[in-house]
Amino acid sequence: MERQADRSLDRAVPEGVVRRQHAEAVAAFPQLAQRGFDHVVFADNIHRLEPLLKRASDTRRRELGWDGVDGLGDLLLVRRTFGAEVLPLWRWRDSSPLAGGDRVGEIRLGPDRLVLALRIDIDGEGDVGFEVLMPCPVFGACTSAAWAPVYSATDLLRALTGDLATDPDTDCTDHGPDDPEGCADLEQQYADAVRA
Repeated sequence: MERQADRSLDRAVPEGVVRRQHAEAVAAFPQLAQRGFDHVVFADNIHRLEPLLKRASDTRRRELGWDGVDGLGDLLLVRRTFGAEVLPLWRWRDSSPLAGGDRVGEIRLGPDRLVLALRIDIDGEGDVGFEVLMPCPVFGACTSAAWAPVYSATDLLRALTGDLATDPDTDCTDHGPDDPEGCADLEQQYADAVRA
């Protein structure tokens, strides 16, 4: 009745008709399920956010493979970080000892190759991210692995072209961030590691 208060007289439904239709709808509600309706919804109870979140949840579950289909699963983070273009070039290298127990992946196209480690507890804070394998930024003859954080396809390009090699966040596993001059006493490091 409130909604049609602004209607012209020739478009308004008489009040008695509206009240009768309302009373009939209320009386019919309990029997609607028996007539084959799956759901009966009143306009003031329509949840608009729920269907949107349900679709988003279903999409996410599909991507992660939680719906029984393969999905992207462990490639979802790769896609989110580096973009969908990288996915066909990505391969996980299972059981690789290269990253100290962290999972290792590889992007390869022809002779070009980048090796990345999936770090699952960065700085003990529980953060997740990738690091790319680089040559030692301190000592050219060093054969130890050095790792540089990468956050995007732009960082991957910088790693491939060598621009990331001099990044201050690139750390050699032997020289580390505490020995920027490359003068670490490797025997002392070994002794410290044995004691620890």
